[in-house]
Amino acid sequence: MTDESASQRHTAHELLATVRDLTHQVRVAQRGTWFPLLVFALITLAAIPVYRYGPYVDLFDTCRTRGAQRVCSGENPVELGYWTVALVLAYAAIAGFYVRRSRRRGVGTPVRPYVIVGAALAVLMATGSIWLVFHPLVPVPADPFTPDPVGPEAGPVALLVYGLASPLVAIGLGLLVLAWVERHRALLVYGLGYLAISAIQGSRVITSPSLWYFLPQLLVPAVVLLLGAAGFALFRPAAEAHR
Repeated sequence: MTDESASQRHTAHELLATVRDLTHQVRVAQRGTWFPLLVFALITLAAIPVYRYGPYVDLFDTCRTRGAQRVCSGENPVELGYWTVALVLAYAAIAGFYVRRSRRRGVGTPVRPYVIVGAALAVLMATGSIWLVFHPLVPVPADPFTPDPVGPEAGPVALLVYGLASPLVAIGLGLLVLAWVERHRALLVYGLGYLAISAIQGSRVITSPSLWYFLPQLLVPAVVLLLGAAGFALFRPAAEAHR
């Protein structure tokens, strides 16, 4: 009787171990981490000509002109519109990638929460940016043509809020949701690192007169995303890579 009970417990442990192993294999087979990172890197790089050559539409009446000088304290609706549309289209492409992949492999991925949250973050990013235009955390100076229009009143909390309202941070928050969907610890660590970099980049105050002042804000996150896409594609399990 004792031997029979021990045998049953041993069999139960083996079955549990087998189920855990199969669950892990299914989760690995579901992962397609490299593709979202690549898509986000591409739309970040594509934003460069929009920032450089896109006209500033004074939709929110934040621009002031004096002679040949023009200072605008609000978000450019052209850039804001680009990011909102680009992010929504990116999540649509990611959803299509996962659906086709699931049909080909016969293993489904619960990507719907990620796509829904990602699209919602894109809308919230745009809404938050517009709200900050009409409710600025940093007082707009009476003379916007001063050398330092932000001044010492822009505290770290205000800069952090402006950083969190950036589209690059919205991408980072979406990556954390993807890490949860894919049960991917490496992506969680990567997502937290990317989120920190994006928040720092988005909260920086740049007073350079160059028309390319924004390049570091876009190139640094884009390079991080490209390296992440290459890394996750290169180091994925061999069984996944050959399917």
